[in-house]
Amino acid sequence: MSSSTGSWKAKETLHKWITLLMLFTPASAAHAQESPIVPDRPGFSTGPYTVEPGQFNIELGYQYAFNHSGADRSTQTVPQLVFRAGVASGLEIDLLWDGWNLGDGDGQSSTTSVSDLTIGGKYRLSRHEQYNLTALGLLSLPAGNEPSTSDQVDPTLGLLWDYSGSRRISFFGVLQVTSTQVQGEREFSGQFAAGASRSLTDRVGVFIEYFNDIPFASEIDDQHAIDGGLTFLLNDDLQLDINAGTGLNNATDNFVGIGIAMRY
Repeated sequence: MSSSTGSWKAKETLHKWITLLMLFTPASAAHAQESPIVPDRPGFSTGPYTVEPGQFNIELGYQYAFNHSGADRSTQTVPQLVFRAGVASGLEIDLLWDGWNLGDGDGQSSTTSVSDLTIGGKYRLSRHEQYNLTALGLLSLPAGNEPSTSDQVDPTLGLLWDYSGSRRISFFGVLQVTSTQVQGEREFSGQFAAGASRSLTDRVGVFIEYFNDIPFASEIDDQHAIDGGLTFLLNDDLQLDINAGTGLNNATDNFVGIGIAMRY
């Protein structure tokens, strides 16, 4: 099957998924909650909040990444699926799938690859009015194909936090360790992210964030980026976002993206 045919079928399947999801987009009047939805997207950091028992979130996005060091290379990723389900107070299970990666550039024809599937969950260790601390555990499963898979089970462990400095300003971050199979060798890396968010109105928010990914004793390059964006709360169960980031070294791409998060 040619890459163009695979790309067309991937887009057709995605269109069907999004159409089906939008048919069941929740309305605030029918799904009134005690507080508005708190998605994990956008940004590198995973939020410390968990979905309430008996509820679930569906979060979707599209990202266009491009190299900023002179190389003619770009990647489109969709649907960036995150499924979060609350199973107990302070505990949720997660399913993550970046989906299809449509690559182009470097003098090569367009290619389509499928991302690995990740399962895991979050458990809130501490919940206070001003700050939260949550444990994160994930397993990446070899469900994709080259070059978007390691063909191995790759774990991630992390701590997620946030702190409310005032009614409208809060700070957040993540500290995690990931083990990945790279060219037959088991590699370990640490990821750190920290940022700040501000509510411009009751429905509109803005954030900025710094992220790095540093391999331990590895020839793989470090990654450093700054990103930010806007979030739009259409109702208590539906949020839209736009986001963008810039790489701070040649190993890190620039990107722009959009997304939607729904609560049921």
